[in-house]
Amino acid sequence: MIKRLLVVVCTLIMFFGLLPVSAQKIDSLMADFAENYPNQKIHVHFDKDIFRAGETMWFKGYIFSGIGQSTKSTNFYAELLDKNGVVVQRKTYPIFESCAPGNFDLSETFPAGKYLFRSYTTWMLNFDTSFIYEKVITVINSKGIADNVKQQPSPATYSLQFFPEGGDLVNTLESVVAFKATDNAGIPLNVNGRIVNSKGKGVATFKSVHDGMGRFELTPEGGETYTAIWKNPEAKEERTVLPVAKNGGVVLKINPARDKKFFVINRTAEVGENLKQLNVVAQFAQQMVYKARVPLDNLMNSGFIPTNDFPSGVMQVTVFTKNWEPLAERIVMINNDDYSFNVSISAPLVDMNKRAKNEIQVHMDDSLFANMSIAITDADVVAGNYSDNIISRMLLTGDIRGYVHNPAYYFSNITDSVTNNLDLVMLTHGWRKYNWNEVLTGVKPELKFPAESYLSISAKAFGTSNKNEIKEDEMLMAIITSKDSSKQFLQLPYVGNNEFAIKNLIFFDSVYAHYSFIKNKSLDRKASVAFNNSLYTGSKRISLRAPIYADGTDTATLNRNLFLARQISKFGSSWKAEGNVLEAVTVRTKVKSRLEELNERYTSGFFKDDNGFSFDFTDDKNTYPTDIFTFLQGRVPGLQISNSAGNVSVQWRNSPTSFYLNEMNVEAQTIQGINVMDIALVKVYRPPFFGSFGGGAGGAIAIYTKRGGDAQSTPGPGLNKAVIKGYSMAKQFYSPDYSTRAASTDVVADYRSTLYWNPLILTDASQKKIRVPFFNNDVTKAFRVVLEGVNEEGKLIRIEKVFQ
Repeated sequence: MIKRLLVVVCTLIMFFGLLPVSAQKIDSLMADFAENYPNQKIHVHFDKDIFRAGETMWFKGYIFSGIGQSTKSTNFYAELLDKNGVVVQRKTYPIFESCAPGNFDLSETFPAGKYLFRSYTTWMLNFDTSFIYEKVITVINSKGIADNVKQQPSPATYSLQFFPEGGDLVNTLESVVAFKATDNAGIPLNVNGRIVNSKGKGVATFKSVHDGMGRFELTPEGGETYTAIWKNPEAKEERTVLPVAKNGGVVLKINPARDKKFFVINRTAEVGENLKQLNVVAQFAQQMVYKARVPLDNLMNSGFIPTNDFPSGVMQVTVFTKNWEPLAERIVMINNDDYSFNVSISAPLVDMNKRAKNEIQVHMDDSLFANMSIAITDADVVAGNYSDNIISRMLLTGDIRGYVHNPAYYFSNITDSVTNNLDLVMLTHGWRKYNWNEVLTGVKPELKFPAESYLSISAKAFGTSNKNEIKEDEMLMAIITSKDSSKQFLQLPYVGNNEFAIKNLIFFDSVYAHYSFIKNKSLDRKASVAFNNSLYTGSKRISLRAPIYADGTDTATLNRNLFLARQISKFGSSWKAEGNVLEAVTVRTKVKSRLEELNERYTSGFFKDDNGFSFDFTDDKNTYPTDIFTFLQGRVPGLQISNSAGNVSVQWRNSPTSFYLNEMNVEAQTIQGINVMDIALVKVYRPPFFGSFGGGAGGAIAIYTKRGGDAQSTPGPGLNKAVIKGYSMAKQFYSPDYSTRAASTDVVADYRSTLYWNPLILTDASQKKIRVPFFNNDVTKAFRVVLEGVNEEGKLIRIEKVFQ
């Protein structure tokens, strides 16, 4: 279990006293914010970082809140922006088990260059949007990266920033001053220099110790100003003015030891009564974990915050006046090395020959449910570095502002050097700040985007002669027809203001809605109806916080990607973004079974998953029981079906099973009443089934009724028709199976850089080992395996291995 966050009220004798009763309200106020306004953060796992025009970009989003997975949102939005902020592609996917797999198809003519991938939920738009997930993506073609990439301006510019610990310099008080040196693209610079006062006298020196960051101590004097003199990479002298010191106040210092965080507070002699007794509060993941009153009668006081029982992540420490006005603030990292769960990867079959079969196995050590994704690529198309991953995103970059160079480095080990370098990040970056004045006065954030449901179809009627013509008991019947001719029958109740609505639907792609008013048929002639799916449409152009610069992609990595792209160009367009499949001169594949044909014809989205059991009901020679539940009894191990006096109950792993009729969520009684002679296909999905609301802990049963090729294109004469857009369709990765091909000459050329991608690697007590078979391409001699994921306790995993 995740360790509980404890509120520690210190009563250190001689130093600390009990908090006044009036201050106790901060506990309930912060608890209210945590419960009703939880912060979210997103990590996205991609199959790789560089993509070729003409292929598919595969990804999976993980949505977190606090120290666990977020259940607040149901819809995941992904966007691809060009260098001008124009949204060139946007996708919306349903969130199941706090995750959302998806893809962007890059056409053969997709312009090469740098793009910005953004992902978010609408809940995140209510708060500081600088915490929306962003990642720079490289797209190449056979010629390389296009010239339209915004390069760094010439001449380059450089920046040196200074950050007094706690927020302010105060005259006569010694302060720790951290600094960070970067170029205009945010890439760190190694610098050194000296600090001089207004008379040019040197008072301190500084030198970066890691990625352009470092620290020094400074005791400012009243009436003085301070300037840093340093040289940029071009050996040109630069001057940077330090923040102006205050004449009176307090200075906060924190020593981030492993199991406790020591703090020291100093104040100047001449201060008001409000600064002679302070309050210290620490919060972690929006939960208060420490609170103490600190007397400062002797100008200095110290204490510590015990953190050995806390989860890992960023903790925010704030110093308040006696009257709860914020004075100083600092973030520290808690790294108790307790954030991972145990998973291992092995390779029982490794064969680097052309188009040879390989196999990876994922082994889970415990019985907790885990939701993971795996990417297997040519080892050299992905740079093995310390770029952001699920661990660094959830514990670090998802909670602080600004670019962090190689953030995964800070979780590579827990040595003193890495710990000290991580504290420099804490000193030099902003973070999610509370507006304490609003918190303490009970002012609530304005929610422009309330928590969403899944698809909600609303239908607004226009053209009625008077506002009372639509009665409260009116309903709108809608027949939803997808592109494969499958249908769903809906009844939208009247919700007022000439509008009808129904919530929590799931369908993909665009569908036709044939509709009719149930009671007042004259409305079919009088009224026109506008349908809406309730999804956030976003903007066509986004204001970028910073230009999308060329990020200095490793030359060897870029060259390997270019080689594969040019080989594909040489042999023709052997890959299609529409399906990411091999285009062969002559491809002789095995004949599809009847079940495979039915699955391809009837199912869509998550329902195409074959993790379960399928039954063909189209063979008229077979005889079937009178109802589907009688048929399923005893045929699916683990599925428990009880039927008492006509009331059917179905469970799997002690959780209720979901039911779907033509992919529309229904009750068991609806399924029970279907004539089995009308059924074409039955699919039973092992739990969890991500097509179900809440993740489908009890699996799902999907029934598909028969439809013929001569089905009417419209449900009937006289019905009005509209088009409604559903969720983006999440494709399945195509991995060629060369064992079924008659000869290797069937395929012109195979220069895939992504050999395998699966966003749904799911393990639990009944399935602790996952086999991942795949085939090599024509040239790869080493492949890289990256596994990321989260378990039901909110613990994380990131494994990267190279096999050759």
